[in-house]
Amino acid sequence: MLIIFERILAIFIMILIGYAANRAGILPDSSRKHLTNLMIYITAPCMAAESIYSKELSPEVVTATWQVIIGAAVYFVIITVFAYVFIRALKFKPKKEWGVYVVAITCINSGFMGFPVTKAIFGDDLFYLMVMHNIIAVFYIWSITPMLLNIGTEKGEGGKSRFAENIKAMFNPCTFGIIIGVIMLIFGIKPPTAVDEVVASLSDATVPISMIIVGVQLGSSHIIEMLKNRYIFLVNIAAMIISPVLTFLIVEQFDFLQTGVKVILIFASVFPTAVVPAAIAEKMGKDPTRLAEIVSVTTAFSLITIPLISAFLMGYYY
Repeated sequence: MLIIFERILAIFIMILIGYAANRAGILPDSSRKHLTNLMIYITAPCMAAESIYSKELSPEVVTATWQVIIGAAVYFVIITVFAYVFIRALKFKPKKEWGVYVVAITCINSGFMGFPVTKAIFGDDLFYLMVMHNIIAVFYIWSITPMLLNIGTEKGEGGKSRFAENIKAMFNPCTFGIIIGVIMLIFGIKPPTAVDEVVASLSDATVPISMIIVGVQLGSSHIIEMLKNRYIFLVNIAAMIISPVLTFLIVEQFDFLQTGVKVILIFASVFPTAVVPAAIAEKMGKDPTRLAEIVSVTTAFSLITIPLISAFLMGYYY
């Protein structure tokens, strides 16, 4: 399980670089806006498109592909309802942060962490299925998250209705990147080599940039205090324990699902909160600090949960 430790360590190192740069004044708080724009308008759309069009839809795995895609869509619907009910039942305060907590529970880091860990533990076949799952995860993060962040607020920015703001937020550069990637995948379109290399390079830049953004956001926060926050603790339990258990119980009810599909649907739910929603919150003019804190806490906790659940899945299904 060394790959798991190395991947989580890499995340914290990049976050630490952003944190240290902020504290040293190299990347002050004012830099967050520019870093966020760089990611959202340039690197993230490239990542979304490249992660999709670079794959191959083999005829042998068409059934598994559709099972994963549909299963992932159902997962995000169920987990979103669960997160909202969980937060509402426990009466999180303030109410205007309900959307932040819903996003923290539902947005999983199944790409940056999910890809290498899945490939190392389960091999290439299940790695492909994780990529297919991530198509839905990417769409959810970039197209649905802006809507969820408005939960608990009466109106959107500038007094506009939340509906109008949500629809506008869905039409962002990354959403178009997803659409382009899917079209290219379906029709087998590949970009010229030079273009592909540029897109791939920009895609690779998304992860470090997003991690540094989180570090910069944490630079002005009180890390010790966040560990004492009751709501962060509850969200951590919901995202890292309750969600995977709930997913397992539901998936086990469907015998027609292929074994590999079951494993991926469960395993994807194990990963910590994704870092991108913090950048989205920043772009929407919302305080991203709480999300950045939860990313750090859930990522640290995943050092325990990912190895345990990996061992369980290997023993139970294989």
